[in-house]
Amino acid sequence: MHRISKRALRLAPWPGRFLAAALAGFAFGLPDASAVEFPEYEVEPCCDLCPAASRIESYDTSYLKNFNVLVDGKDGWLFRSEAELPEQFGPSAEGLPHLRRFARHLKQTTGTELVLAFQPTKGLVHPDKLPEYLPVSYSWPFARTNYVAALERFRSAGLVVPDLSPLLREQEREDAYYFKRDHHWTPFGAKRTAQLVADRIKQMPAYRSLPKQSFETRRTGLIRKDGSLQDAARRICGQTWPTQYVDEFRTQAAGTLESSEASALFGDDSLPPITLVGTSNSKGAQDYNFVGYLQEYLGVEILNFAVAGGSYNGSVFEYLMSDNFRQSPPKILIWEVPAYHTLDSVEFYRQVVPMVTDGCNGSEPVLQNTAKVSAGTTEVLFNGGGEFLELPSDEYLIELQFSDPGVKELDAFIWFVFGRKDRIDLEYGSRVETSGRFMFELPTGESWNDELFMSLDLALEPEQVTEGLTVTAKVCRRQDI
Repeated sequence: MHRISKRALRLAPWPGRFLAAALAGFAFGLPDASAVEFPEYEVEPCCDLCPAASRIESYDTSYLKNFNVLVDGKDGWLFRSEAELPEQFGPSAEGLPHLRRFARHLKQTTGTELVLAFQPTKGLVHPDKLPEYLPVSYSWPFARTNYVAALERFRSAGLVVPDLSPLLREQEREDAYYFKRDHHWTPFGAKRTAQLVADRIKQMPAYRSLPKQSFETRRTGLIRKDGSLQDAARRICGQTWPTQYVDEFRTQAAGTLESSEASALFGDDSLPPITLVGTSNSKGAQDYNFVGYLQEYLGVEILNFAVAGGSYNGSVFEYLMSDNFRQSPPKILIWEVPAYHTLDSVEFYRQVVPMVTDGCNGSEPVLQNTAKVSAGTTEVLFNGGGEFLELPSDEYLIELQFSDPGVKELDAFIWFVFGRKDRIDLEYGSRVETSGRFMFELPTGESWNDELFMSLDLALEPEQVTEGLTVTAKVCRRQDI
């Protein structure tokens, strides 16, 4: 919230006829109207965040948990300590091989090369907006060193990773990379990132053979941004800040392609050769034109499959299970990921790797059953009934198809012959469309490889269960081994 300073405010009355006379005098050579003293305003920030904003118990809803813990910055900026002021980045030594396996499997199976755009955090890009005394432990030099090291670890795993570290040295930029009180990049931030990503993609052999065309970007208006961090502060403290406005841009193909030209360029049935998956930075309620800038700098049409509210993984799930990917896999898949995501989740990779080869499609199930599902826990598969199959954990996956495509969340409990149990949480965001289909590998690793599958239980909350809900569960061999 801002107030007008009574000490500095000088506001003279301006009746309409007096203003008209002043303007007329300027027009006809009378005394210069610019000599008339116009009102002056000095606007001062009224307040800092309230004390409740520094207490973690104030973030007591699923929405507010995304903002632990708000921090006052300079010039009206706000930061989130957990998401925007971390000092460590990227997967651990244990998590990195899973990411490597996913990228390798994607390329070997479909010919698609994965490009990881690992977007630096707000604290990394705007350290000049941090307060002198932070309520949390944060060292920008230490965080910067670890971010650059994470990019190098990704590259050592065989991924194509554009170098976005130049963004950390641009404090004197003309425009802000991030919004003051929001977690998204501005159109300027999207543009600078697109430039760096495009520079790296142009070095890829896969890019050189792609059909090219020209794109133009134009200013189309203004984006009004009140900000997600600003909204969280309002809920906790009851405070408000001014709305921020930035220029809005749109990119389109230069000129107009006739249908015959478009068919000659991309083929009658083919999709664009590059696909973008990612977060609301790439596709949200407000378009920051990231995919447009990429098209302009690359000269290639891009299919935008990003999902707002889907986190780093939602659009990947949706795209890999779509007909678009199945029928026309891209030459290049750009994955836009904010750097506060570690990409360390084994559960994520247990799902996306079988998605690349379409689960049990093309593979005869060794075990299959259709069962009615109720709220709570239901057994849907049992390896028995007169014939026991030897199913080692490191060789098989499970696929589920619910009769209701609205099922987005469940827990799966996998039982093994000697009583050992594994649990995997399966969750798609509410905006992610997957047709009620799930798939995941059985657990692997030295301690799991000799375990033999016995049964599968599914646990659903009452709100996930509709009348007559059924699921078809299958066990089939993994196609990546």
